[in-house]
Amino acid sequence: MSKKKKHEGHGNSERWLVSYADFITLLFILFIIMYSFSQIDIQKYKQVAASLSSEFSSGGGGGGGNPIMDHSGMGPGNYKTPAQIENETLSSLAQEISSYSQDKGIDSNISLHNDERGLYISITGTVLFADASATLTPQAKEFVNIIFNRLKNLPNHILIEGHTDNRPISTREFPSNWELSSARSINLVRYLIEEYKFEPERLSSAAYGEYRPVAPNDTPENRSKNRRVEIIILKTKQNIPNNTAPTTAGS
Repeated sequence: MSKKKKHEGHGNSERWLVSYADFITLLFILFIIMYSFSQIDIQKYKQVAASLSSEFSSGGGGGGGNPIMDHSGMGPGNYKTPAQIENETLSSLAQEISSYSQDKGIDSNISLHNDERGLYISITGTVLFADASATLTPQAKEFVNIIFNRLKNLPNHILIEGHTDNRPISTREFPSNWELSSARSINLVRYLIEEYKFEPERLSSAAYGEYRPVAPNDTPENRSKNRRVEIIILKTKQNIPNNTAPTTAGS
């Protein structure tokens, strides 16, 4: 009786599964890495995603290098947290505003400070609005351009507060300082929406009239300090939820 022939290669017929499993595992690891990058820095995530897309579209044979590891600054020691990047952005903006105000000779009307809540920009006197007016001046529009061209593509919420001195006002347009301070903050908000295409949900306004002075209203100079608009660029963790953001408030 003739012996049956052995089926050669039967034991190796499923070796492709090993390679396939290795590929799936590596692909899973890549997605985990991409996700971790996206949580640290969206720009680095985009770079990695673009590199992976280029590598896969070229069949993985693009020159022998590792496109993921070739990006400078991608090492673990070079990462910056979103909070660090945000602080650097706000500090850079503060420096730019300071330089601009010095060049224009209005640095005595501009005060800046950066704390855990965000960047505070206080503009006093008639830099933004003439006395008893809520219409932005040409100088105001130039100053606003310096600030908000840098901010329109960032996620930060922006709070704009209107303040007045204690001199009473009673006109048809502004029966009291409440209306005047409110109109100033709202007009600036509306200008940002109309001219800079800001998302309205990122903006809110508040009005305090004469009731939150920073100096006694006993001299023209001090009244000028109290007659101000404050722009507060909130840090991301301080952003106001859309359903609780104020429109006009006072206390």
